[in-house]
Amino acid sequence: RVDQLKYDVQHLQTALRNFQHRRYQREQQERQREELLARTFTTNDSDTTIPIDETLQFNESLQSAHRGMDELIGSGTNILQGLRDQRVTLKGTHKKILDVANMLG
Repeated sequence: RVDQLKYDVQHLQTALRNFQHRRYQREQQERQREELLARTFTTNDSDTTIPIDETLQFNESLQSAHRGMDELIGSGTNILQGLRDQRVTLKGTHKKILDVANMLG
């Protein structure tokens, strides 16, 4: 009988603690909800500003470097094409010289 009473008391204490915990959580949620509803929102402080000027300058520098690389690649492509054209011209000239040398003996 005593063991049964101890078990019942322990069970009731656990149920009471659970009930108190749920009630405390509910009160805390209501308090937080009221705080949010009562709060007046303002613009951001200077602490939360983003240094856009530095980021913008960095982005512009990257774009400038990107354009410079594109120009460098374009210039290299043009030089390579010029060398190919010169090779074709020199091959044609070489062939003509060999033809003339063969004709002359």
